Amino acid sequence: MLKTCTILAFFICNAILYGQQPQVVPDSKGNPQKPLNVDSFSYPNFLNGERHASFLVDYDISRALRVELQGFYDTYLLGDVFKVSIAPKWYVTKRMYFFSGVEMEKDLEKYGNEPAAPRLDLMNGVGYDVDDNFTIEARHDLQFNKTGYGEFTTPVMFSVGGKYKF
Repeated sequence: MLKTCTILAFFICNAILYGQQPQVVPDSKGNPQKPLNVDSFSYPNFLNGERHASFLVDYDISRALRVELQGFYDTYLLGDVFKVSIAPKWYVTKRMYFFSGVEMEKDLEKYGNEPAAPRLDLMNGVGYDVDDNFTIEARHDLQFNKTGYGEFTTPVMFSVGGKYKF
């Protein structure tokens, strides 16, 4: 019986592996092979009902210039947050780029509470594509409106981050 189950599992796994759709992967310069790229990701729902999702719409204007529209949707126990940003990226070398844009973060109504006014930021920075799957960015955010956000509100913030795709 165990031998039969093992053989069935092997054939089912192979059928699933060969049944997936091929995806367009960026070239070594970080440029997508098509002028318009759409990407999204979502974590599964956690035990407490939290969910985290994001999307990215990327359009190549020229070989060195692209525009990115990025969004995040996060649900927490006491509130939901939607963040959207738009920024052009200018590649000065094959892997290094500068970006500058605007970002808006909005609390969504949950449990009848009144959400705070949206937070508006100017963002600019520099990034480096280490390879096709790893990117490092240094970013400066400047908030230019007053909001009622809590302890995480900083009018000026500098951050260093990375993105690893696997």
